[in-house]
Amino acid sequence: MPPTPAALSSMTNPKVSILVPVYGVEQYIERCAISLFEQTYGNIEYIFVNDATRDDSIAVLNTVINRYPLRKSAVRIIHHPQNKGLSAARNTAIAHSTGEYILHVDSDDYLSLDAIAHLTAKALQTRADIVLFDTNVLTDNGIITEQVGYTDKQTYIKGLLQHTAKCAHWNKFYRGDFYRQSGIQSCEDIRLAEDYAVTPRLVHAAQTIAVLHEPLYFYETRNQSSYVHNLTRSAIESQYRADKVLVDWFRNVQNADTYRDIVNVLPVRSMVSLIKRSDRPAWQEILDIYREYLNLSGKGMTMVNRIIYHLARHHDWATLQCFMYFYHLVMQDNQ
Repeated sequence: MPPTPAALSSMTNPKVSILVPVYGVEQYIERCAISLFEQTYGNIEYIFVNDATRDDSIAVLNTVINRYPLRKSAVRIIHHPQNKGLSAARNTAIAHSTGEYILHVDSDDYLSLDAIAHLTAKALQTRADIVLFDTNVLTDNGIITEQVGYTDKQTYIKGLLQHTAKCAHWNKFYRGDFYRQSGIQSCEDIRLAEDYAVTPRLVHAAQTIAVLHEPLYFYETRNQSSYVHNLTRSAIESQYRADKVLVDWFRNVQNADTYRDIVNVLPVRSMVSLIKRSDRPAWQEILDIYREYLNLSGKGMTMVNRIIYHLARHHDWATLQCFMYFYHLVMQDNQ
């Protein structure tokens, strides 16, 4: 349950846990850590999880930590003996967190320096389990601000399930007890789309959600070594497993009827999303992994997605390749 007004009145300076997985970010970790240690808010614990990174990320991080002696005692670095993936790194961080509030920050991204102050104030004001907030996206063409499109919880969940709302952990500020007591964890066999498997469930479990329309998070899209830029077969299988987690969850919630139509087509929509993000050599693998769903009609998807799905399941690769060329051309023109 959310804290009572009396409890809240004494929580004028709640501890915030910032959770950071570290893998292959030698080029970015300094920028990230500086933005965390220079926060205008004081009561922060920092939990970095070294997911057996093979570069000098941890050495760079330690150098930065030593520049901030007043923050040093609040920093913990937890080391995985071998690489376990992003899901396991997030679970490790959550298990070691003690803050009244929790924020995930990916180590190639960074925060505005007043982010925690603004988020904590909003969370205390609203008594929210989750505070959603806006993002600055760093692209080759500059910075694009993305606003959270939230009107109500049910509509937002539908957007998350349909890939039209951002499922990322990092533009969401969580009440710590709510997160830890929900029993909802990242699935450690899911290395791609781990946030997709978790976020809709957390949002569904939340009693109160607030929105702060300030772009407090800077999301880096140019890191080619990050988890999301490696669409291997195992990554495709991870998306497939994430779909199964959500299908099972939302078919068994109390208001399952609300989400039935979306859930029934969810795996097909994810398959199309993977095709959009990959090249022709990966398309057959995507179909092989999603083969049990190729008898679905695709009803409920947009016309563009239905065309992609129809061409793919009929193995019309030449037409699909031509269609995808013009699709990406149009998308670039609209950016």
